[in-house]
Amino acid sequence: MSETAIEGLLGGRVDVDPETVERGLVKLVLSLIETLRQVVERLAIRRVEGGTLTEEDIERLGLTLLRLERRMGELRRIFGLERRRI
Repeated sequence: MSETAIEGLLGGRVDVDPETVERGLVKLVLSLIETLRQVVERLAIRRVEGGTLTEEDIERLGLTLLRLERRMGELRRIFGLERRRI
């Protein structure tokens, strides 16, 4: 790809503000983690409904998902982000 084509894609200007870059990266990471969390949660529900988990497994899985949600909430607060459901 030529330099002119790249400049056209970037609109001629690249925002190099460290705060903007950091916030954008955090948004991306949290979006990916939230998507994975939802997939894991759905799979866990299927396994619970299918009877393939022990009570201990269910408890451990619930606690893990709860801790992940709390930590994600902390990160959203730290970076001033709102929660968005995908």
